[in-house]
Amino acid sequence: MSEHTAPATTRLSTRKRYKRIAYGLLGAGILALWIAIALDRFVLGVALYWAGGLGMGLVQRFSPVDLYDERDSTIEREAGHYTMKLFAYVFILGAPGGLVLAESDVLTLPGEFYGAMWTLFAVFVAYGAFVIYYKYRL
Repeated sequence: MSEHTAPATTRLSTRKRYKRIAYGLLGAGILALWIAIALDRFVLGVALYWAGGLGMGLVQRFSPVDLYDERDSTIEREAGHYTMKLFAYVFILGAPGGLVLAESDVLTLPGEFYGAMWTLFAVFVAYGAFVIYYKYRL
């Protein structure tokens, strides 16, 4: 007796359909947030944004097919690698460079500079913690 399995093209089109639904829900949530902000209804916009994000998560969790494959994993890994690399250069060059320019009275740094540098620092601390965690877990 042979098992009936869906052809690969059917699985691919089903995966694309569910991905479109998932990202469509998130996009609708983001659009609703912008519209609500324009209409001065921020709380409603945030609620709609969260509803869109929740809908996306539910579609990803309960879709009948796997929405992501090895290619998606490779794309995410490469994108994450280059994003972290880009912001590492910004942090490594920007933080001491800005502080030297401020210390030598060449320019006055706005408060946002310090917030941005602390945020980058926190991102890299979190990244390092996850690297160490997965290094010993896997």
